[in-house]
Amino acid sequence: MLCFMGHTLIESRNGLVVQADLTHADGHGERKAALKMINSHSPGSTRRLTLGADKGYDSADFVAALRRMIVTPHVAKKARHSAIDGRTT
Repeated sequence: MLCFMGHTLIESRNGLVVQADLTHADGHGERKAALKMINSHSPGSTRRLTLGADKGYDSADFVAALRRMIVTPHVAKKARHSAIDGRTT
């Protein structure tokens, strides 16, 4: 039975791990960890950042939180009910 999940924030140019976190496996831990790591990596940043992620991150609340943080979500789009609009596709 899965109890914990490990998460990493990776810099895409060189593939270096910038941050790591461990959360409970509750179905929402990945998105919570991503927001927490982005916020602690560049708190209050005014320069545009991008975040690449898989379909599991395509939820309206996660995408809206990223946009409030001035982060462009490059998230794989779900076939139906996607939160990703024409700005990033």
